[in-house]
Amino acid sequence: MANLSMEELAAQYGYAAEFFGSDPELKALIKAAVAGQWSTQKFQAKFMNTTWYRTREASVRQWMDLATRDPAEAKSKINDRKLEFANMLSQFGAAPMSDTDLTFIATNSLREGWSQAETKRMLTYFAGYQPGNANGTAATLEMQVKGMANDYGVTVTTGQLTDWVTGMMSERYTEDNLRDYLRDMAKSKYAGMGTYLDMGMTVKQVAAPYLSSYSQLMEVGADSVDLSDNVIQQALQGTPPAPNQPPQMQSLYQFEQTLRRDPRWLRTKNARESVTSAGQNILRDWGLVG
Repeated sequence: MANLSMEELAAQYGYAAEFFGSDPELKALIKAAVAGQWSTQKFQAKFMNTTWYRTREASVRQWMDLATRDPAEAKSKINDRKLEFANMLSQFGAAPMSDTDLTFIATNSLREGWSQAETKRMLTYFAGYQPGNANGTAATLEMQVKGMANDYGVTVTTGQLTDWVTGMMSERYTEDNLRDYLRDMAKSKYAGMGTYLDMGMTVKQVAAPYLSSYSQLMEVGADSVDLSDNVIQQALQGTPPAPNQPPQMQSLYQFEQTLRRDPRWLRTKNARESVTSAGQNILRDWGLVG
């Protein structure tokens, strides 16, 4: 007989697989259960011995007492919690959840006394965020992460984007955490502008004069100038002025000279005018034109 998957075993134990991602201890427990293909009885014994469960023993007893003593009140609390969860999932941009699944997680949250943080972590898992296909809060946070990464000249992978968006949805991370991380990555990438970054400036703010010069010399719209352009990257990352010294950014004058040696500049109107002007000056110096 084939081994049961995490989802199958979790259902057999009476839980959704996502539930176990809400706590490191529970995550380790379900992994061990999958590896050993534990019986329901063994799992329940291990589960009830976890710190997570023992700290919630009182809430479990209280819920079981309410469900037995006043089923109507318990049902009312479940319905209220289902509405709360449905609204939160909608705000997260998640697809509507089935009534059965909503009832299941609402009941578990009441029985086990989920904290606000645990609730958000659980609902984040159920929201199923997918980069590039998000709505609601997830879409807003995705734009925020991408925008801040662009401002700091840092590339984030799909995995990092997923981690940051889901982490901010579940409040594991804050905007300040993201900014601190991106600033540290930018300081590592652009060693010559560490002082400016420590002052609170972004890479894009520091690079503004370079971007402006690029726009003018290359005759392109300011909005189309990208920090990732190789010439701009070389200028911002710089080179060490001497052995064993940290890199320094190119001066703006050096950067503009570099641009004028770029083959793309030769195709611009100002390049042709510069060549024509230089030719006229040579002819004038030779006395061939007035």
